[in-house]
This record gives sequence, C-alpha cells and structure tokens, in this order.
Amino acid sequence: MRGTDQGRRPPPLRWGRLWLVLGVLAALVLPASGQAAALIEARINGAPVRLVADRAANRVLLEAGAVRALFDLAGGSLYLDEDGATQRVHARYRPGYGELPYRIERFGPGPVIAGYVTTYHVLFIGDRVCAELMTVGWMTPFVDPAIRALAMLEALEPASDDPCEKIPFTTYAATGWPLISGKIDHPTIETTKIAFDYQPQPDELTPPAAFEEGDLEHLSEVAKAAGL
Repeated sequence: MRGTDQGRRPPPLRWGRLWLVLGVLAALVLPASGQAAALIEARINGAPVRLVADRAANRVLLEAGAVRALFDLAGGSLYLDEDGATQRVHARYRPGYGELPYRIERFGPGPVIAGYVTTYHVLFIGDRVCAELMTVGWMTPFVDPAIRALAMLEALEPASDDPCEKIPFTTYAATGWPLISGKIDHPTIETTKIAFDYQPQPDELTPPAAFEEGDLEHLSEVAKAAGL
C-alpha cells in the first residue's frame, strides 16, 4: 500500500520542481505588464505602418512613412511631428463608430502567420462574403490601444456607400488582432511582425514638453499615411 501511495503522489520536492518549471514557462510566454510594449509592423492597404502599443500607459506610437504620431489615449491628445515641429491635437476614441450589420463566422484553424497560430473567420453582410480574417484572439488585451488609435483615425474618413468595400478596423479586430484580413489575393491588412517584449526607448512614448496646438485636419493626414 505504501508503494502504491508513492506511485500516485509525487514527493514534495518533485511538486516544487513542477511549479518552478511552470513559473519559468509563464514568464517566458506571457508579456511583462508595465515593462514591455507590443510592437506591430504591418501593411494597411499597402501602406507600411509601425505601431508601439503600451497598454499600461495607454499610449500608442504610430509611424507611417514620414509621419510620426504619439497617441495619449488616456489624456485625449495626439502629438504629431511635422516639419520639425510638434502639433498637439485634442481627440478621443468614441466607441461604436461604424457599427454596421456585419456577421463574423468561425470556420476553423487558420495558418501560422508571423509565428502565431491563427483562427480563420469569414465576414458577411447578409449572405454576401465581404472578407476573410486570420486573427489571434488572445492578443486583444495587449494590442487594444493600437486598435483604438487606428479606429479613431479611421472615424475621420468618409464612409463608403458599400460597407463591404470599407470595413471598420474594429470589425476586422473583433475576434482578435488581424494578422491577415481582407481578400486572400488582395489583403487589406497584413501583419509582418508582432512581438510583446518590445522595450521602448526612454522618450519613445513620452509626450513632448514643447508643442503647438493643432486641429483635426492634421489627423486626416495621419489616417491617409497609415492607409486608412
């Protein structure tokens, strides 16, 4: 009986080693909240975009071509570097933009993209197929600031008469970060790199001390540069 008990229950030392291994694995897999940011490199409608999203600070850096914009989502401000000067524009994300009658259905596992296993979804309006989505659901909390920053820019642009032609970014990201979304032969969004251990430079996500006040017209320039 004693031998049977030992066979069923590992000795205390073995349990301690097991918890140590699990702790190490968790530290390697999960991003360190408040210490690291999410780095995203993607093409949106062909435009190369680089995003650094810090969910702890609620800030996002967007770089697209010559455009560099820092979103302070908590403070309701965007800082745009332009011609050697910095413009501050007051703007806030308003949830609910572009809520159209889309339907998203899961069709099973998707391919591995940029090193991550995706889930394959199809986006419909009625019976019409609008887009295919390869998303990763668990990424959403870590990239949520980037989703809100892009959605805020997109809301400034006029909507299309055909809702299948211009799908809101929040819809693309409804089931997770879209690694590839749109048409398979002509994707709207292509994520080429995404990492959750990016260490921002000390001033990379810090609002500048000196700036001039700008207006919403400056945000339209950012939206166009980002392919929105």
